[in-house]
Amino acid sequence: MKTGSAVIASLASMAAAAFLQMPMDADNLSGAATEATKAAKHPTLPNKILWAWKRSEDLSKINPSEFGVAYLACHVFIQGENIKWQSRNQPLKVPPNTVVVPTIRIDVDRGEKPAFSEKQIEKIVQLIERSNTVPNLGQVQIDYDALESERPFYNSLLKRLRKTLPESIPISITALASWCLFDNWIKDLPIDESVPMMFSLGKDRDKVLRYFRQGRDFIDPRARQSLGLSLEDTPVNELMIPIVQKRKIPVRVYVFTRTAWTEKKIQTARTMLNQL
Repeated sequence: MKTGSAVIASLASMAAAAFLQMPMDADNLSGAATEATKAAKHPTLPNKILWAWKRSEDLSKINPSEFGVAYLACHVFIQGENIKWQSRNQPLKVPPNTVVVPTIRIDVDRGEKPAFSEKQIEKIVQLIERSNTVPNLGQVQIDYDALESERPFYNSLLKRLRKTLPESIPISITALASWCLFDNWIKDLPIDESVPMMFSLGKDRDKVLRYFRQGRDFIDPRARQSLGLSLEDTPVNELMIPIVQKRKIPVRVYVFTRTAWTEKKIQTARTMLNQL
């Protein structure tokens, strides 16, 4: 599709031969990366990132030198001995040269006892690996709210992923705020970025906010370099922006919104992030 002389890239069609249009049989996936992929140099990811979740999104008017886009590329379900998954089937439009971050969401079916087997790790890694073939890849991101009993599995998954992906591809994970504060179990994970999610804090909300109101910051140094905010949680944003300003280091901020992005919302995100 063309708008004037500019081509607007739709991730759903742009990656038709790659991740977003994969066959639905995970057993048929190939884990072998091409030599071209291994040698590829990846573009620099901006410090302002818009999260595009499970819905149609038109971000064709953003400035790609200002914003990157992290988008839900695949939703993986661990069901007993099996792995089920859904690739993105909602349109996502971004301008040419937009640096993108395919995000893989992992959930566990609580109706069946998960095996957490080596075979499941292998299949999930294959699914994630396919995401690195999209144009203008900045890094890959894993979104998995692992329970304490699931941490060894997650650790093994990330170690396998790091060995499988080219070293040039950074690995990012979203992190519950508590993981970076009271329970810093992620400090030794083989990742390049941890994004503390300061929204949907649930039962820990009061405890987490009280921690930051005392003038403290995340324990994990990597968690001080990135942050996840929700456009709709104004009290948290007003608390965290001054804390980030005090760090005096570049901080990459991912912004989530509960409903589709609009020009007004993008401007609100810009105004908030321009304070940093």
